[in-house]
Amino acid sequence: SAGYYVPSTGSATQTACASGTYQPSTGQSSCTDASVGYYVDTTASTTETACALGTYQPSTGQTSCIDASAGYYVNFMAATNQIACNSGTYQPLTGQTSCTDASAGYYVSNSASSSQTACSLGTYQPSSGQSICIDATTGYYVNSTAATSQTACLPGTYQSSSGQTSCIDADVGHWVAGSGAGYQDACSVGTYQPSTGQSSCIDSSAGYYVDTTASTTQTACAAGTYQPSTGQSSCIDASAGYYIDTTASTTQTAC
Repeated sequence: SAGYYVPSTGSATQTACASGTYQPSTGQSSCTDASVGYYVDTTASTTETACALGTYQPSTGQTSCIDASAGYYVNFMAATNQIACNSGTYQPLTGQTSCTDASAGYYVSNSASSSQTACSLGTYQPSSGQSICIDATTGYYVNSTAATSQTACLPGTYQSSSGQTSCIDADVGHWVAGSGAGYQDACSVGTYQPSTGQSSCIDSSAGYYVDTTASTTQTACAAGTYQPSTGQSSCIDASAGYYIDTTASTTQTAC
């Protein structure tokens, strides 16, 4: 019968095809091994069965198929091999028909991965299915793992390097006006800044001056000089017929 064989002449009985083999025809002296990509899980079978989606079989004469490993998938019937997940995708389960894109804030750098990796501090990833994370750009920072965006440095702070987890306060004598700055600016002549982390400089007061950049203090006009305006880089000598006998004067006095 189909599903059976008789190996030699003079036999009084027929023998059932073993599991892993089959025979669709009658009057045969042997059975046929299940093909690669197929299996036979019963005796006396007349047909072989294709491996289902998510499984494969690279060998002949088998009684079952193999589940795709974690990190792999099989998306067609009668497969003879499993397919590795591409970088940017992963698969934590066995016997699957597809891979999963890495989530935003995560990445998968290698093929055949069973897991995704969170972006580290100083990096971020706004898109799914990516194989790398992006370093925070200058003027920005990332202070958490699995970040999907970077954060701009606030006014008064800056960041001159990429891939950083924080911003730097502007030094004394310096300032940062806007957000997202990659550098600090020195206070110009006529201005000063005694504090760190500031978004502006201070005009020198009337009676004072600042004659250098990046100054942290203002200087009082010496006796004999005066300055009626703010934000100045020098003082004015007393005119002929006038005198100034104090420092930090804003006016001159007639003799």
